[in-house]
Amino acid sequence: MSGFIGIVCGLKSEAAAVTASVKAAGIDEGKVRIGVSGANAARAEEIAQGFLNKGAAAIVSAGLCGGLDPKLKSGDVILGERVVSAQGDVVIADKRLTEAADRFSPRHVAIFGSDEIVDRVEKKAALFRRYAAETVDMESHGAARAAARANIPFIAIRVVADGFDRVLPKAALRAVTSSGGVNVMNVLVECLKSPQQFEQIAMLGRDSGAATEALRRDFGDFLRAFLVVLDL
Repeated sequence: MSGFIGIVCGLKSEAAAVTASVKAAGIDEGKVRIGVSGANAARAEEIAQGFLNKGAAAIVSAGLCGGLDPKLKSGDVILGERVVSAQGDVVIADKRLTEAADRFSPRHVAIFGSDEIVDRVEKKAALFRRYAAETVDMESHGAARAAARANIPFIAIRVVADGFDRVLPKAALRAVTSSGGVNVMNVLVECLKSPQQFEQIAMLGRDSGAATEALRRDFGDFLRAFLVVLDL
């Protein structure tokens, strides 16, 4: 059957990890298209809609996420079986994709789609209590909206970068560019203002790097299983 899976990432580094994983798994690159939203839900929705307009058979949100549940730790690969947002969106992952992914990750979670960076422990705790969401990211809810509107299968495969108890330094808040890259100058300027942030940024970079490596290592297995159940 013709068709492809549209994959929406927030960052260029995530997209690079997904691309490497696809190649390592020996997957036909024609069966996959990857877009980068710059950690912006509206842009993620546009990218997903563009894929759907071109005949995507499914939409997958892939990349890193923040942990809200104290039981999750950095590096955990999670399967987003439900995506919720403050706007009232609730999108349930496709059952076939969930079952296909289950063999690779038993961690089924709800993802809270945030339109702003969740940088404080108290914010994470509040979201965990209010929405019963174990993780948070900034693009899954946009991609999920487009898929739900078109009645096309959706799922999110993410890796926890910062755990529930990690405070994000101010230097990290303006680090991501609209194209999904990293604005190194912004980070350096903020760290020079408050040098203690250098250590915090280094720790965050370490955890994000390890999570990105887990995405590179594992994502191809998920994708291969999705292609089988979708008969692509």
